[in-house]
Amino acid sequence: MLLTDFEYLNNTNNAFKRKVALQIKTLRKQNQVTQEKFFNETHINIARLESGIIDIRLETLRKICYYFNVSLAGFFQEI
Repeated sequence: MLLTDFEYLNNTNNAFKRKVALQIKTLRKQNQVTQEKFFNETHINIARLESGIIDIRLETLRKICYYFNVSLAGFFQEI
């Protein structure tokens, strides 16, 4: 069955969200930071972002990258 352009974009968008969520979780675990510690230091609910079901704002992603000392390019290099 062929997907419409909209269905294709929706499917790939969901897959991309899951990849971004996994990359955020990987960074957090590599740096041995709990979700609670991250929230206390940044006031960003990383648990919601790691679920992969919500959209992330670029500003929020920039703050996450800054916290973990990784560039945006470096973040997306793994995706």
